[in-house]
Order: sequence, then structure tokens, then C-alpha cells
Amino acid sequence: MAQQHYQTHDKLFAGVVRGAALDDHTIRILDDLVPLNGASHADVVEYCVEVPMRYAECVALLKDGRKIGFREPRSFVGWSSNKPERSLLFNNNGTHIEIGVTGAASDSMRSCIRNIVLEAANACCSGTLRRFIGIDGGLLYLPA
Repeated sequence: MAQQHYQTHDKLFAGVVRGAALDDHTIRILDDLVPLNGASHADVVEYCVEVPMRYAECVALLKDGRKIGFREPRSFVGWSSNKPERSLLFNNNGTHIEIGVTGAASDSMRSCIRNIVLEAANACCSGTLRRFIGIDGGLLYLPA
């Protein structure tokens, strides 16, 4: 089940991609919008949130055992909870990308990514809000 409307450079994003078996197109979108340092999202088995100093950082654990960061560390703006199944929130040129993750990919799963939600440029405000923990520990609210 996938709903996709993407123009990666014109800020027209809307859609949800669900399922552990993400296709190559979805991986390319992630690699374009929130690139990793020297790796692809296809190689990730787990995403971790670490708080080394004052601000939280998101890192990726790869199949080969390496731990790497994102090319633009400041694109990570928050996460939904400290549970293994949570959402990570990124910002790319003013557009939010929410990546739902599981604790770690199993042998039967291709990826630890559950779903991806791309914010529409013309998203209207609804009465429902999603809550995230900001990298500084404060709360962030986005329309659902």
C-alpha cells in the first residue's frame, strides 16, 4: 500500500510509503532528501538517537557493522519516543520527512523502516497534532 506524489526539488511532497520491503525508488528518495555519509539507506539495519552533549544526533548502523551519521546532521530535528518502534523527524529545505522505524531489521526484513511520511508543501492545519521530542529536549508539534 503506497501513496506517492514526489517532486524532490520543487517542494511538492505528499504521501505515505508503508512496509518493510521498500523499493529502490523509495530508497533513492531517502538518499536524496536525507543522505548518509558514504552509505545508502538500503544498507541500514538500525537508526539510533544519541545524546552525546546537549543536542541529540541520529546515527545509522549498517549491515557491515559501521556506525555513520547523516551528511547534514542538522536535518535531524526530533523523534517521537524512546521506544524501539518510533518515528524520526528530518527537515529538508523546510519540508518535514517522518521516517517510522522498528528497533532493528531482522533477517526476513530488508529494512528497519516501517513507513515514510512526506509533508505536503500546502498542508493545511488540522485539529490533530503529532508530538516529537526535539533535538534540544523540547517538544515539537506538527499537524497530523
